[in-house]
Amino acid sequence: MGTKANVLVGVAAVTITTALLKSGGLKEASIATIATFYTVDGVQMSVKSNFANVKVEELVGTIKRRLIDQEVDFTFTFAEGALANLVAAIPGSAINVGGTIVTIGGGQAGAPLLQEFALTIVGTDPAGAARTIAVTSVNPTGEVGIPYKKGEVSVIPVTFSCIVADTGIFCTITDS
Repeated sequence: MGTKANVLVGVAAVTITTALLKSGGLKEASIATIATFYTVDGVQMSVKSNFANVKVEELVGTIKRRLIDQEVDFTFTFAEGALANLVAAIPGSAINVGGTIVTIGGGQAGAPLLQEFALTIVGTDPAGAARTIAVTSVNPTGEVGIPYKKGEVSVIPVTFSCIVADTGIFCTITDS
């Protein structure tokens, strides 16, 4: 199940960068800052840890516990239903060069694509201070449903799952 926390409250700015052929067509470049998106209701982080419990016959209970795996997810809602937001949120989606057509499935050149991004999220922590979250590598992994109600703004819920760096670090959270 893991631990969930609202690490940012209110509006946050999410800057996405990516490498060539990993963005789903979002402003492709060798290294590109795709855009700064905005959230409507803060950012939630969840951390799930798995442990190995070491037991022996002579004693009842665990004598040693080791951390063997972790998963870190960030969940938030993009403040607008723009096509670029859809491509950032939907796994395996792509957008054409003109930015007018989103394709779900198929990837680029017929090869399956799971977008890979780096995120920088800047907002306000629950105590009201400035907070920056830097995530080196994520994939969009959540279900995306876009409610449409006449006269209201359509928003896009998104979940990004972290990929651990070679250093073993998922992300850094810095308070200013």
